Amino acid sequence: PSVATPLFSVIVPTHGRPAYLAEALASVAAQTIGDWEALVVDDASPEPVEIPDDPRFRLVRRDENGGPGAARNSGLAAATGRYIAFLDDDDLFTPDRLEVALEGLQRAPVAICFNHYIGAPPKGGRVLEGMVHDTIGDHMAPHLGRTAVERAVAPAFDERFTAAEDVEWWIRLSREAAVTTVPRFAYLVRRHPGPRTHTGLENRVRCRFMLLELHAGYFAEHPRAAAFQWKRIGLMASSLGDHRLARRAFRRSLRLNPEPRTAWHLARSTKPSRTTLRTDPPADVHEQA
Repeated sequence: PSVATPLFSVIVPTHGRPAYLAEALASVAAQTIGDWEALVVDDASPEPVEIPDDPRFRLVRRDENGGPGAARNSGLAAATGRYIAFLDDDDLFTPDRLEVALEGLQRAPVAICFNHYIGAPPKGGRVLEGMVHDTIGDHMAPHLGRTAVERAVAPAFDERFTAAEDVEWWIRLSREAAVTTVPRFAYLVRRHPGPRTHTGLENRVRCRFMLLELHAGYFAEHPRAAAFQWKRIGLMASSLGDHRLARRAFRRSLRLNPEPRTAWHLARSTKPSRTTLRTDPPADVHEQA
């Protein structure tokens, strides 16, 4: 390979958040490892995207807004580094983020670190080691910002998913590649009231249904993972006021993996629905509420 090939390609999709983006890119520039390129993918932002005056930053422009999966795919297509790291445009790397990633990547082709919310005390995180395909869906999939991966094994994102694309990606990645965890906090997640394109709760429910249908075989073989997805759907439906769908989802989750917390959520969802979501659940979930 060329000596100009960077060690890391950092993929930063962005859409309409210039102030947060500037902070995110500054956190890349501050890395203790300097052997990187940052691919800032402008997912058809309403205003031109500006990047630092540093040759390691490259701007990739998309003519149409395709959502996070499509934007990351544009970054993957342009990447030249040995390893891939991900950064959302409203989050931050700690200065040693790539150093932490490299420590893990010397042990496995996929390495995750810990993350925490900006301004909140660190709480640890999920530790994954080895081939984790059979357990990856049992809980929250690792945030992509926590994830670094050899470019040679990184799959493309399924662009049909404008939410839960990370879960779908992890199901396929974990089938092929081993994972290791470096238990250090190296990624900072920002909570804010600003725009979050494509991530409304109704779209997130729709994409969870797509996930259950696309990977029906996986979820049939992994009932705990299926139960977790149904519980997530129930919680989102409750937040939206569709308590009928919430009850269906919580009941399905309980049949697959009886958990007291899920039963508690079901008991709280007995109120009448304020709304009915326009998205339909998979065909096998039409039992009476």
